Amino acid sequence: MDLASSISDEVAELREAFPNVLIQTSTPSFLIASYQRTPYTCVKFTITFPKGYPDHPLIIDIKSDEVVPPGLKKKLETDLVLDIPVGLHQQVITVVNKLVQFVDQNKFLPCWKELKQCINLVKSDSSDSTISIFESKGRVKLKLCTQKYFYNCSITIDNGYPSTATHEDWGKPCDLKLISTNFPPKIEMMLTLQAKEVVRRMHDGMTSEKALVLSNPVRQPTFDDDDSKKRDTTERLTKDKLKSLKHDIDTLSTVRDLREKDAQKVQGKAHVLKQHSKDRKAARRAIHKITDQERAADLALEEKEKLWKNDDQTRMAGYDMQDGDPQPSLLALVNFLKEKIQFLPKAKCPFCTKATLPSDPDELKSLYSSPSACKTEKEKKQRKLARAQRPMRCYCGCWYHHDCLDKFMTEPPFGASCSTPNCGRRVFHPDWPDDMKQLEREWASLQARKREIEDAAMFF
Repeated sequence: MDLASSISDEVAELREAFPNVLIQTSTPSFLIASYQRTPYTCVKFTITFPKGYPDHPLIIDIKSDEVVPPGLKKKLETDLVLDIPVGLHQQVITVVNKLVQFVDQNKFLPCWKELKQCINLVKSDSSDSTISIFESKGRVKLKLCTQKYFYNCSITIDNGYPSTATHEDWGKPCDLKLISTNFPPKIEMMLTLQAKEVVRRMHDGMTSEKALVLSNPVRQPTFDDDDSKKRDTTERLTKDKLKSLKHDIDTLSTVRDLREKDAQKVQGKAHVLKQHSKDRKAARRAIHKITDQERAADLALEEKEKLWKNDDQTRMAGYDMQDGDPQPSLLALVNFLKEKIQFLPKAKCPFCTKATLPSDPDELKSLYSSPSACKTEKEKKQRKLARAQRPMRCYCGCWYHHDCLDKFMTEPPFGASCSTPNCGRRVFHPDWPDDMKQLEREWASLQARKREIEDAAMFF
């Protein structure tokens, strides 16, 4: 049998044994082929038949691309022809078999660049954070530590990464599972679910920036036309309301008049009437002031709503699942876990500039104690005090103390942006009204009640 027919027989045997190997070119001198495990994991190679084959070993050349790292290329080419006996035929099928096993067993081939960046990212700081790689299982074990806090999880790469091999696993090219942590369940669950949502949206074709914004569990109030009617149903300060407010002031004045009758015995009728006249004038000035504030707030709110609506449209721009290919999400996931979870104990409240989380994880868990666990009055009082320091995550992604956020939301200036560096987005939380007019009315009503109490205290 001549050499050409021998090589032809080996190629025919290769086609039959490995139908997934695509042979592009086959000649007595060389063979060009590729093996595709998934659409995103394809290795191209060239086998050269030297003079004197099969007494001389084959020459393998693997194309270095996104799948095979340059540092692994030479080692792999050497290992493929290692221990293959020369002088015998069937060297081609032996080499290809080794190559197929290598591609099938190394799950990180489609994301080796991301994996390398993840390792450098985790080891970039001086903390006790660790990362372990299990190539045959396609699994990464990650332990993130900061001060006394830790977050231990595993990330499993799907066989079809950056997509998934089966339809049932859609949205999980990186399957994140929590192993252990000392963060409170409410904080851990919020951030873990958002991390999974980032991966799912990147699988749908979004960039990491868009996926991060749209995966935020604290949703921004919408300002489209369909929602405007619902938002405008809040009570406004109309002429009828002004009359009602005036009537309420008259009623309060009547109550004061009754108290004044008792005070007249000591202070004298002339002084009381003079004071009553001042109160009436102050009430009228308060009504005019509220009206002017309402008009100014209308103009300011219209401008802010335009900006927020434009921001919302910008965020949603380009979100088209039909023309978006799955995006690599491993690096984005590890980066999210590191920035949003590992660095959370170092975050400072933008309002008071103090650490948002206490240094002791047990103390943080005590801030989320259940109401049913508080049986005595002392425990209930302690829980109320602890609630003031409970961390609250806003729409912008920053964390505030509960009382700090309450002051920020319920005191002027309303609709202010977050003061955290590189943030500057709107501060919003669903536990507080998103309508600035409603916040302004509530604040004006509170100030009016305080003035009434102060005025009433003057007669005692």
